[in-house]
Amino acid sequence: MFRYVILLTIVGVVGSIIAIRKGRSPIWWFFLCAIVPLLIAVIIVLPPLASKGHTKKCSYCAEIIKEDAIVCKHCGRELPIEMIKASSCYKD
Repeated sequence: MFRYVILLTIVGVVGSIIAIRKGRSPIWWFFLCAIVPLLIAVIIVLPPLASKGHTKKCSYCAEIIKEDAIVCKHCGRELPIEMIKASSCYKD
C-alpha cells in the first residue's frame, strides 16, 4: 500500500512538472495525475497555452516564445521584424 502511494505521488509530481512547462496549473494536474495516472499521457499531448499579449509562435519552428524575444530559444534563429498595418492608423 505504501509503495502505491509513493508511486501515485511520483506520477503526480511528474504531471505537475509537465504542466508547468506547458503553462498549465501544476496543482490541478498534480491531483489529476495522482488520482488517474493515465492522465499523464493527456498532459503530454496537450499543446502549450499561449496567453495573449505575453507570448507568440516562432515563425520558423512554431514553438511558443515570449513576445519581446528577438531570438528564438528553441531554434536559435533571429525573428523577423513584424510589419505594422498603416490602414489601421488612417481613417478614410
